[in-house]
Amino acid sequence: MTNLSNIVEILAKQALGNSGQQNEQGGLGGILGSVLGQLGGNTSSANAQGGLGGILGSVLGQLGGTSEQPRSNTAGVSNGSAVLIAVLPLVLAWIQKQGGLQGALDKLRGQGISSQVDDWISTGPGDNAAVNPQQVQSLFDDAEIEQVAQETQVPKQDVYSAISSVLPQIIDSLTPQGEQTSKTEANADIQQVLNLVSGFLNR
Repeated sequence: MTNLSNIVEILAKQALGNSGQQNEQGGLGGILGSVLGQLGGNTSSANAQGGLGGILGSVLGQLGGTSEQPRSNTAGVSNGSAVLIAVLPLVLAWIQKQGGLQGALDKLRGQGISSQVDDWISTGPGDNAAVNPQQVQSLFDDAEIEQVAQETQVPKQDVYSAISSVLPQIIDSLTPQGEQTSKTEANADIQQVLNLVSGFLNR
């Protein structure tokens, strides 16, 4: 097993503002259920916006009041945690589009960030090396970025910043044994998380 579910769980808890409700339910499924369960009374507004990232953005945009910082105007929420989890399926789907983890690593190295990628895969101590939002910008479809930006009500640059924050954590969590990690296992875990998110949204 990779550690992908751990990073999803952390991001989901951040989006919930670490409120107590997710602790009543076990595991990643329960926590994602808490996040996505916020769809309840807001289905009409969420359904008006298309795509997985859009619905996640809509849901998590409603969670502004549960974050540490009080929000007086939910219409203008700029919720960092919401953006982080809204880009999560975007990043995972991008990895799949590259043919899986190995293809994504090759693509990233081709962007001139080989040293950062090596650091993310490394099992050594310390934080993951940072990557500049500009270095990941060309990797993602502009229309998808625009959609997430609109639905989380933040500038597109904030979406790229969120991707540059989440991407190192995702690659790190997918390679717990470094280069020895099974790419097949990592790809299966990516699909499992995407299925889990999609399953909640399709209920």
